Amino acid sequence: MLGLMSSADLEATYSEKAIRSIFWKYPQGKAILTYLLSLMDSEETDKPKFSWFEQRHAHAESTTATSGSLGGGGAGPFTNSAVTTSQAAAGFSFTAGTTYGVFVADASKFRVDDVVWIKRVPNAAASAYLDLKGSVTAIDTTSDYILVTSNETVASVSNDTDANSISVMVIGKAAAEGDRSREGGYEFPIEVENYTQIFRETVGPFSRNALKAGQRFDKTGVYTSAVKQASLRLTEAMEMSTFFGERAVRTVTNQNGKSVPQRFMGGVLWFLKEYEKASGGSFGYRPGGSAITSSSWATEEQKRVIAVNGTVTMAQLEMLVRRCFEDTADSSFEKLLVCGSTLYSVFQSYFEMKSIKTTTLKTKEESYGMTINMWESPWGTLYLKSHPLFQRSALRTSGFILDVGCLGWNDLQDSEVTLLKNRQNNDEDGRKDEFLGEGGLVVKAPENHMYLEGITGVTA
Repeated sequence: MLGLMSSADLEATYSEKAIRSIFWKYPQGKAILTYLLSLMDSEETDKPKFSWFEQRHAHAESTTATSGSLGGGGAGPFTNSAVTTSQAAAGFSFTAGTTYGVFVADASKFRVDDVVWIKRVPNAAASAYLDLKGSVTAIDTTSDYILVTSNETVASVSNDTDANSISVMVIGKAAAEGDRSREGGYEFPIEVENYTQIFRETVGPFSRNALKAGQRFDKTGVYTSAVKQASLRLTEAMEMSTFFGERAVRTVTNQNGKSVPQRFMGGVLWFLKEYEKASGGSFGYRPGGSAITSSSWATEEQKRVIAVNGTVTMAQLEMLVRRCFEDTADSSFEKLLVCGSTLYSVFQSYFEMKSIKTTTLKTKEESYGMTINMWESPWGTLYLKSHPLFQRSALRTSGFILDVGCLGWNDLQDSEVTLLKNRQNNDEDGRKDEFLGEGGLVVKAPENHMYLEGITGVTA
């Protein structure tokens, strides 16, 4: 399940990491994601700023763009074969065997001998749409146009502004008989970066007398109770940073009076917001793409931060689940939904309205010691888990759909979270321990994840 180790391995290894041990000793489940990340293969970094490489398969497609009215009067994408005159705005004939210039948003997406389909170009003479097909004979990546030789005659093709932003996609290759090989292309991967963050939580300090005195409220003693509270507080802080951390670094003065860096790692939501910025933000997730931060979640397919602030219809909820599975790195198409109680109830209501059966996982091997519901949707398997930290009023209607295999945790070298003992001054008549560790989150392919916010109900 989710590509993680089985419970048979967990039984023997849960004490190897403090995060696992805390979760098993105190199974309130406050750090679900951090705990699941600890079940992955250990990774370390020797630098507080670490990186990883990502490469996406770029579909061979683009959109039409204005030719800039080269002289023929048309403000659409079509020109003559010399690319010196625009076709008439009021319409022209896309004649079989004739070559035309077609301006596009990104000509590098195409190769000579590609067969392209310019889909749903407006008909200049009627309220209708036309499909144009032909082969690419030349490419200009400086001015972003391609030369296309038509495969069939299509009359009354509009070359006005309504012909811009039309899909141009490759639908085949057609090399000439006896021809030689042509130029190819290569896209380098992007390098994505995050910071490590120092997490520490003090246990104590206690005077020697306090450690020796019994406590009426806890027979195990004040120290054991303090360790429990500190461990839960630490893992809660790590969990919330993993979801909502805002990546930053600044210079501060520490307790020793020295100017030092203070680093904050980016959480899942931070990476999703970067993905929605123009060109895909700091790392260029979507080269040349416009910003979709303010776009409507109901219509923008690439949007991954979904702020609803109200009810959704069943069709809209299905659309969001379908959208989150369209990009996935899991060959078994499994994703995890962790959410607040209100959003969980929305899904339960949807299941009841659609008469869908959900399966409650029983065994530890499947559920990792947690109660998880499984829904085999038409698009993939979604595991639903109510998150205790999302019971706060501000988060009850929120949740994350996560492709767990695209997440990871990098500890700074030799800095895994550990309970360090006797941190008090040498001459102090008492004791102080602390949890201390440093690490950062890896979020690969933000388009594989989704953040849902403000979904209060579902209607037919």
